[in-house]
Amino acid sequence: MFYISIIQYFIFFLYSNTEIGATDSTKLKKNIGEKHQGQIVKSLFDDESVIKLSLKCDFNEILNDRTEESSYHDAIMQIDTGFYGVKLKTRGIFRRKKSNCALPPLWVKFDANQMAGSVFSGYEKLKLVVPCFNKNAYEQNILKEYLIYKTYNILTNYSFRVRLIKLTIFDLNKRRKPLKRYSFFIEPTEDMCKRLYGKDLNVKNIHPNFTDKKLITLMSVFQYFIGNTDWSVKALHNIKLISRDSLLKPVAIPYDFDVSGLVNAAYAIPAPHLGIQTVRQRSYNGYHRPMAELQEALNVFRSKKEDIYKLVYSVKGLQKKHIDETIKYFDQFYNTLDHTKEIQHEFIEKSRKD
Repeated sequence: MFYISIIQYFIFFLYSNTEIGATDSTKLKKNIGEKHQGQIVKSLFDDESVIKLSLKCDFNEILNDRTEESSYHDAIMQIDTGFYGVKLKTRGIFRRKKSNCALPPLWVKFDANQMAGSVFSGYEKLKLVVPCFNKNAYEQNILKEYLIYKTYNILTNYSFRVRLIKLTIFDLNKRRKPLKRYSFFIEPTEDMCKRLYGKDLNVKNIHPNFTDKKLITLMSVFQYFIGNTDWSVKALHNIKLISRDSLLKPVAIPYDFDVSGLVNAAYAIPAPHLGIQTVRQRSYNGYHRPMAELQEALNVFRSKKEDIYKLVYSVKGLQKKHIDETIKYFDQFYNTLDHTKEIQHEFIEKSRKD
């Protein structure tokens, strides 16, 4: 296994045009910034306001087309007084299946000529996350998943950005009542890569310890913070690896948090090997780090606590019951951080060493 890991290590660095043993440096970051100066542009994800958006389509036709080869279907999108022709199709894995969700996540594809001058100008297509069912509890799940993305934005720029919308979907054939729920768009991977001066490294079997150590530790603690174990760097499961065009090691960036303990979706079940009964029970999936390195990551959470708690109260549509539950869940995490023995037990003794 040791030799296989070494071979994978060299293949990875050849693929990503990086060199072994590289570390961060102020000079290197300055050079990268100068090289890419002018490439970053303002976008949909720079604004915090909620977009009111409606879609008119043959909703049944879309909902009945859920295979991996699903097709795009015509729709009319309205923002304020503007009307635009767009195309919709189902996406996802678990939530795409009818047996799991009545409403699957969607791709929204734009006509570049029509969208010029609109908030969606410059986008070819975007991922849209909608409630699994047209019920209040599932809308709250969406808002909590949105909160998770925004929380990670507070902790690091190496994260996907999101934009909250108040969505209405009208069925052109009037066979369904209008769906009126909060939903959100996710920043495209290619846009995130440009923003971070990197590229999508679609290579599996890269050991997490071969990625940026500080950021993988921060990300692993974050997953524990929200009670999420549904991720894997090696399998690229709910993880994007971003290779920066420099001597820097790649960064693991998480997404898709619907089965986390914070969201606590009805369909979320922990993997049997974890030894926990519900997803609300936290289980650390990160690798072993000395206390000093671990504390460096934990200090980021300590320094951002006030901002994170303010964010919880600021999410539009999140009901008091769910705000209170979220604060209580976060309090449990921060209480752990107040006790060195608990940190030792949760993050060091229970850490992965494979």
